[in-house]
Amino acid sequence: MAKKNLLPLLVTIGDPNGIGPEIAVSLWKMKHSVKRPIALVGDFQVVLSALALKGISKEAVLIESPEEAKKACELGMIPVLSCGVNFKGKIRPGKICKEAGKASIAWVREATKLCLEKRASAVVTAPLCKESVEKTVPGFQGHTEFIGEMCGDSRPVLCLVHKDWVVAHVSTHVSLREACDRAKKERILKTATLLNDFLIRYKKVKTPCLGIAGLNPHAGEGGLFGTEEIEEIIPAIRELKKKKIKADGPFPGDVIFPKLRSGAFDGVVAMYHDQGHIVTKTLLFQLGQVKKTGGVNTTLGLPVIRTSVDHGTGFDIAWQGIADANSLKDALELAECLALD
Repeated sequence: MAKKNLLPLLVTIGDPNGIGPEIAVSLWKMKHSVKRPIALVGDFQVVLSALALKGISKEAVLIESPEEAKKACELGMIPVLSCGVNFKGKIRPGKICKEAGKASIAWVREATKLCLEKRASAVVTAPLCKESVEKTVPGFQGHTEFIGEMCGDSRPVLCLVHKDWVVAHVSTHVSLREACDRAKKERILKTATLLNDFLIRYKKVKTPCLGIAGLNPHAGEGGLFGTEEIEEIIPAIRELKKKKIKADGPFPGDVIFPKLRSGAFDGVVAMYHDQGHIVTKTLLFQLGQVKKTGGVNTTLGLPVIRTSVDHGTGFDIAWQGIADANSLKDALELAECLALD
């Protein structure tokens, strides 16, 4: 049962044509540690369809404001907040659809607004389809950048979290060529500082130990394979040390992540998207006959708490009732862990 006066966690249901709706309603079938009220943000009819798919007998109720979520949860119901945004299309599993993209990003926008207004404690996002959203939001890159711009930060920091495994990224949804250009001292300092602050809060450690990855093979090998380490990364590490932030590196990608896994670091700064994502998903995902996902994506440095699943829309298995909801459950629990109210 929800505790008194705690603001609700808002869970957006993601793309209606993907696995988002079914994993969102699956939260009501799973054991989790969350004590706050939980409300889904999305289309009521889509939620009802997902409940039927999963065989969940709990009653869903349409609410008008996040303040109504507590009472609905206490009555054992599933509160659904549409924020005046309805999905005007037809559910078409696995299909890229303008209407699905328009609705899914609108739910994220409205949930974020409620967090900025201090009417909700965090937004937890199910996956949306970037290609569908881009049809109505030109240049759309992803949740991280979209919410960052809403909060006045055009360069938010994406961080992957799973228990002791924490990886923050200097750049995310850009080409590899552009990612190399973004590996600058200023960006590295921002990413590492935010990661340090997050680790103090998340791991409850006074002085976290950060590992800083290199950009080039062998971390540049003294300039033989690139000079970014010498010109940008090492100066950033020196500056971090001056700020009393414990940082070591740069280490090659094939060295730093085994060190993180062994406990040598509390967290790692990766220089670009795939450097951090490939190894994380290799460790946490099972994609054989039994599909299991793990890990959480969170955005650092914003005035709102945002966590998310660390996987996509699962168009290939959408609306089959087999999608694994563990990543969303983990995202929900992390959101409550980080919430301050």
